[in-house]
Amino acid sequence: MGAPKNLRATVWIVLTLGGVSCALTLLYLSMRAVMDVGGVCAEGGPFEIRQHCPEGVPAIMTGSILGGIVLAGMYLWHTVRRGIPGFTLLIWPALFLSLGWNFFEYGIDPPGPQSGLVAGWLVCGGVFALMGGLPLLAVLPSLVRRFTGRGGSSNLSGWLVGVSGAPARRAVVRLARSSRSPSQAPSRSPGIVSELERLDGLHRSGALDDEEFRLAKERLLRGEA
Repeated sequence: MGAPKNLRATVWIVLTLGGVSCALTLLYLSMRAVMDVGGVCAEGGPFEIRQHCPEGVPAIMTGSILGGIVLAGMYLWHTVRRGIPGFTLLIWPALFLSLGWNFFEYGIDPPGPQSGLVAGWLVCGGVFALMGGLPLLAVLPSLVRRFTGRGGSSNLSGWLVGVSGAPARRAVVRLARSSRSPSQAPSRSPGIVSELERLDGLHRSGALDDEEFRLAKERLLRGEA
């Protein structure tokens, strides 16, 4: 039962992270569409509209913001529930750095008849760069430690093994059987196999990292306590 549950959760994690990426992309592109018409547009209301928004852009922008928030929450819930490292802390920097890039690009090369630098957009680009860049610098070292396992808290390797838990357990059993010398008494094999399965369970749960799991297997197969 563990492997199917992990597989379903993996599918949800991939889908929600992909959805967040799509939402960020749509927001990025819809912002560019608005800036192409001067950076200001409107739709609806009792007033005379000087500049209409490009078709569909208001709905896309609103949907990408709301959908991105919902999908980011779902992604965070799945990763925290499973205790695996995620990219949630990178969503904020990705949002503000991508939108800040738009401000910089259009501030340097404005659309239409405008020429020269647009100071207002450049200032906004600088503010957005700080809002995205400073948090990125703050969280990046922690994320690197978690994904590389150097901080001792990463459960990523155990999760990846757990997705295919049954094949992993069968591989451990085969390793135990192939590692026994002919002189070993058959009565010891059930104990070795059960102990290896226990170690495999600890490894899959994240209680043992890859190196600890390897050393524990070697000690067990050598007959050490």
